[in-house]
Amino acid sequence: MARVSAAGAVRAPRGARAAAAAPWIAAAAFLLYAATGGGRIVGSDEITMLEVARAFLHGHVDVPVGATLDGPGGRHYSKNTAGQAIAALPLVALGEAAASAARLSPGRHALAVRFVASFFNAIVAALLLACFYVVARRMRVSARVALVTALLLGFTTPLWVYAKSFMAEPLQALGLLLLLAGLAGVFDEGPAAAPAPAPSARSQWAAFLGAFIAISAKLSMLPIAAFSIFAAFGRPRRAWIAPALGLAAALAGHALYNVARFHTPFETGYGAQATSAGFTTPWWVGLYGLVISSGKGVLWFAPVLWVVFAALRVTADPGGLPLEASRMREWYRSRRPADRVRLGAWMALYGALSLYSRFQHWAGDGSFGPRYLLPVVPLLFLVVAIALERGPRPLRRWAVVLGLCGLLVQIGGVAIYFGAQMRDAGDYPYTLPLDHPRFMSDSHFNPRYTPILGHWRLLLRNTGEHLRGEMPRLTVGGGAGAGPGAGVENAAPSGEATAAERLGVGEEDQQKLLHALDFWWLYLAYAGFPLLPGLLAATALKLAGLWAAWRAWRAARAEDAEDVVAAIAPREAAP
Repeated sequence: MARVSAAGAVRAPRGARAAAAAPWIAAAAFLLYAATGGGRIVGSDEITMLEVARAFLHGHVDVPVGATLDGPGGRHYSKNTAGQAIAALPLVALGEAAASAARLSPGRHALAVRFVASFFNAIVAALLLACFYVVARRMRVSARVALVTALLLGFTTPLWVYAKSFMAEPLQALGLLLLLAGLAGVFDEGPAAAPAPAPSARSQWAAFLGAFIAISAKLSMLPIAAFSIFAAFGRPRRAWIAPALGLAAALAGHALYNVARFHTPFETGYGAQATSAGFTTPWWVGLYGLVISSGKGVLWFAPVLWVVFAALRVTADPGGLPLEASRMREWYRSRRPADRVRLGAWMALYGALSLYSRFQHWAGDGSFGPRYLLPVVPLLFLVVAIALERGPRPLRRWAVVLGLCGLLVQIGGVAIYFGAQMRDAGDYPYTLPLDHPRFMSDSHFNPRYTPILGHWRLLLRNTGEHLRGEMPRLTVGGGAGAGPGAGVENAAPSGEATAAERLGVGEEDQQKLLHALDFWWLYLAYAGFPLLPGLLAATALKLAGLWAAWRAWRAARAEDAEDVVAAIAPREAAP
């Protein structure tokens, strides 16, 4: 799978077709994500984030009561940052315009806006996979290895599940990926053995945009981005200017938003969670939980990451890391971009684990898998790509096996909304405070109650019911937020609006939705629309996505063929 010249040296991708498969990867991913989307925004944080975007469209920042805080003047504000709301504005505006043009009732108007906005992360995740492919190619990974690794990232990790959500993690992941690529000089042109001596404009723009996007999406990305800067050590001082400007721009945006909400740039809305009082979990509990626990361990929810352990050996530097301080700068300066990416990825993971292992709510409930680690998963998959490029054939076979395991995990998470699984397991409504040491302990740590199996139990049961013609039939209420799929939601803290109050869906419909499959075309059928048109539309999207994936594979093969020609031509021309 690796492309090697006659001299045995892997060449850098060159020419107009160096990343020709990237647009096809983005198209394939978006079409497949759209076909398997839920068409719903139901989590309390997701709903308030959408309301922030709708508020911006009308020139204000306060939102209806829900997962909100009381602010000056008796208004209510979301504690979430505004980055994702601003990024989603075009899609939200499109939904608002379509709903207004159709002259829908208030309840159906809200449903239409949510339906359109629910595909925002499908776009973000598709762009993320395309960027991942480009970065891998610039790291001198062969086209086919880069393509396979991108598909593994997109469909064997929780990225697929979060592409159905309106949460900010996919946007954070895109920002961190661009930041690391820019810091490492991936886009610089230089000799095959070393990075270019000066940062290129493309690397600077990538670093700027990456820092701005990641930190604007969530302020907690700041310490993780700070650990990523190790990828720039030894590079010229100019390489630090762009990410610093991106950081400053993001912080300025946060300050302006805080002033608009609370009349001070220093109030974020997170209260005690933004202080040391929010970091009381013993570090070994959070570390075990995030990495290898049966309920939240990233190694079970993204099994391909087991390859990174092999990568420690496959991609190890033969000379080792010099211990003498006087040689550290020389070591950093002599590294290739791929080596810098590996270092930055490991440091970003260290930063994420250091931050969230101590966090009171380290599990990020309710969510599917280790939500807080999702932004660093694409960085680790770059390490996987390097290992598969340089490693032996058995390693690639194991990656395929692990990928199939990951695909099975994601199928359960994609087909069954995690809110439904939590309700069915008795985890929601919560019976213990979020900071209680036994909060959801069985689901987090007892393999018998792992959500992976819980999702599959519901998937088999609900699929059987659908095949027998026992689909749920909803009586959707007329509330402002009423809509299919609204009854199973991300839990909101006590004292806030209930699901029925906020969504217009009664308890009876919420129970029916425990027997649902989480696809937009089925939700329409549950609400009384004809099944066949939605099924045909979803099938057409899937077929178009598979066709785009085939075109991506063909483009990758062509790229590899051109790389071989480019590697051999100079040798044949030599006297």
